[in-house]
Amino acid sequence: MIHVERLDAVTSTNDIASERLAAGAATPLLIRAETQSAGRGRSGRTWLDAPGGSLLMSLAVRADSLPTEPERAWRVGAEFALALADAAEDAAALLIGGLALKWPNDLVLRNEEGGVTTGFRKVGGALMEASDLGGPNATLIVGIGLNVRGDPSRLDPSLAATATSLELASGRPVDREAIFDDLVARLEGRLAALRSGRFDVSSWRARQLLDGWEVELDLGAEGHLQGRVVGFDGSSGALILSVDGTERAISTGEVARVVRAATP
Repeated sequence: MIHVERLDAVTSTNDIASERLAAGAATPLLIRAETQSAGRGRSGRTWLDAPGGSLLMSLAVRADSLPTEPERAWRVGAEFALALADAAEDAAALLIGGLALKWPNDLVLRNEEGGVTTGFRKVGGALMEASDLGGPNATLIVGIGLNVRGDPSRLDPSLAATATSLELASGRPVDREAIFDDLVARLEGRLAALRSGRFDVSSWRARQLLDGWEVELDLGAEGHLQGRVVGFDGSSGALILSVDGTERAISTGEVARVVRAATP
């Protein structure tokens, strides 16, 4: 059973989840807050929110809910994102597959014309923080923020062309509580499957936005790498990039960000 704790204002839900783990709280534990004063994303980026406009959550698990292979711990975050995508699509009456996963950590809404994806806008993001993976005291925290209502550009004008919310995109009211309740129910089943060694790799691959796209990746000290995405590894979570005819697996830990992505 997932234990749920609801809070009003916090620094970040990941911070609270970490505190609860240190205090010996039962897991799986799902922390939810109405607003964050120091929400964060990958590579030190800031996550902004307006109180009551988003779903701000962190899932905390211990070794008994993690895959036995440390390199597959990412699957917990993937199942969290898949459960949320399914719940959000239902609540916002979106087309199935309209909410996609943009590797490595974004939730996006597809812009489609005639059944063809022509672009996307970000509606959410995830941040995974782990400790002692593979050991008996392993812990994992997956934080996810989802823009449900409001206009993100009012928080940061630079987001006007790249971000949106479920209500803004769908043009209809969206019930946050309906999303959350459905998410918890779906996540229960997905975590139970993981504990028994099963991972929904087909749904994970089907939700991937970048499959077949030309991308430019920022690999930090290694510089930038350009190529075509030809698949995703269901064991490691890596993106498979074809560079001048040679395939290379890029792990989430290698990439700082996707600099550019062009539809096929």
